[in-house]
Amino acid sequence: MTSPVPPAAVLALTESLSSEGLDPHALVVARHGEVVASHAWTPWAIDRPALSYSASKTFTSLAIGLLEAEGRLTLDASAGDLLGLPNPHGITVRHLLTMNTGHNMSQIESFDFDVAALLATPPAAAPGTAFAYNSDATYALSCIVTALTGEQLTDYLRPRLLDPLGIGRRWMTPVHGVDLGASGFHLTTDDLARLGIMLGDGGRFAGAQLVPASYIDELSRAWSDTRDPAQPDDPDNDWTYGYGYQVWRGREGFRVDGAYGQFAVVLPERGLVIAYQGATLDTQRTMRAFWRFAEAVDVADAAADADTAAGAQPGSVGASDAWDSRSALAPAPDGTMDATGARLDDTGGGWSLTLPPAVTGGAAQTFAVGAAGWTRTVLDLPAPADTAPAVVTVRPAETGTVVVVEARGEADADGILVHVVVATSPHRLIVRRSVDGDITVAWHTAPLRGGTLATVAVPAWVAA
Repeated sequence: MTSPVPPAAVLALTESLSSEGLDPHALVVARHGEVVASHAWTPWAIDRPALSYSASKTFTSLAIGLLEAEGRLTLDASAGDLLGLPNPHGITVRHLLTMNTGHNMSQIESFDFDVAALLATPPAAAPGTAFAYNSDATYALSCIVTALTGEQLTDYLRPRLLDPLGIGRRWMTPVHGVDLGASGFHLTTDDLARLGIMLGDGGRFAGAQLVPASYIDELSRAWSDTRDPAQPDDPDNDWTYGYGYQVWRGREGFRVDGAYGQFAVVLPERGLVIAYQGATLDTQRTMRAFWRFAEAVDVADAAADADTAAGAQPGSVGASDAWDSRSALAPAPDGTMDATGARLDDTGGGWSLTLPPAVTGGAAQTFAVGAAGWTRTVLDLPAPADTAPAVVTVRPAETGTVVVVEARGEADADGILVHVVVATSPHRLIVRRSVDGDITVAWHTAPLRGGTLATVAVPAWVAA
């Protein structure tokens, strides 16, 4: 029987996420392998894939664990030997998994997903002795998967992990012709919940052992010390408890973790998984909301009387509108765009918005903005071309060709406010036309790999 997850605690969590300006998008809570509550904020949805950023890394780690189980690599194997590249500093698969290649942040920022440069550059510290967050290391792992299997990472995972988890067709952004691995996986919140349930049960899902329990045990350990020696210890900082095989340790349990708040928090001792997608620059506040929720579940667990035994019913669904929090959302410090050429015209019952090439990253785009609800438009806006050669040759990965936007606006005392949500990502643009007619455009949270709409383009089938 599922242990109680009090409805009041779920309600408090959703209200906290909404009221604190954290821009929540979707939430799924599971207990002992069963989904017990979910909530979505329109225009996002529980079952709509969106860019999960570094939550992608955990899938890459699991591919490595499966390859190890198949006897196709060892974690202490030379990354260079697996890729056919010079590896003078002895960087291993385990160094890549734990982000202990020894390179410092300045070196990492120079690599730009050049695996040969990653392996050839003398690290600032001996491999295995110093942690630095390193998406290039994860990309190297994706290249290793492809080199050993002749398949893109997502193709290799499909029959072994994704299908058994019930995760449907999903797209990962490629870099240099190879699935990025470090980011770019477009997942639903339900996908993240299924992943978390499997991780929390030692690699089992629906009665099947998908990933060896021994690998999940190793994956969830704190292999790397993530504390800043220049800073005092802070037990409230959820990023100081260590790093495993492409997951972060927490004050309890561990988590799948993507930029701006893409989470699957796994608390095995409580049998609890919190899957979440949102967009905030203060993800620690999101984590604090999760810990308050976990404490409320503890209170329910400790209660002895039968009245508390009825928790949220499996599959119970809540809904809100992201528009309700518009006044709490502000542009990011680095979010301002060049709005020269932008137009916002009244159409009677709504508006027509034109965004210039400096914002779109391609041709100017014009689309409708709803006044009483969100208006959806699919923009023909291909991602920037990537002409760099691939480290390994395989079936070409798909590139993005369209951008899905949902737009809504209102007139207020300061003019017209419009929010443009990129529905397949965490991101939204905040557009303001002043009473004098001046237009500003800014990201609420800016895309990480380039600041235009085109950088978050997806294949047309993802937008369907």
